[in-house]
Amino acid sequence: MMTLGEFHRLLIAAFRRHCPQARVTIDESRGISLSGQAELAPDTFLAVYYNALTGKTSYALIQRGQRKAGYDNYRFWHRHPLEAPADHISCDEPSLDDAIAELVAASEGLI
Repeated sequence: MMTLGEFHRLLIAAFRRHCPQARVTIDESRGISLSGQAELAPDTFLAVYYNALTGKTSYALIQRGQRKAGYDNYRFWHRHPLEAPADHISCDEPSLDDAIAELVAASEGLI
């Protein structure tokens, strides 16, 4: 499992690489968890959560308050595909960089 600092550094690097124009905010809580957002358009953003103690991780593409696609490891690693965001499709753990790249690419069809 990654430390919070390692995850933070990789997240900033992924946001810079895949959505350099985005307005990024990252909040850490008690050195244990991190919540980050990259605003891609006024009503569309990427939301990321990581807990260094439990390993809980989620990546989501949000538009107008609704998840459009994403990945998370609640119970098991799964993805929420753009064509059916309520579905839970089992998958291997994506790298942080791959998850951000995929969700940024998915956002291009929405904004």
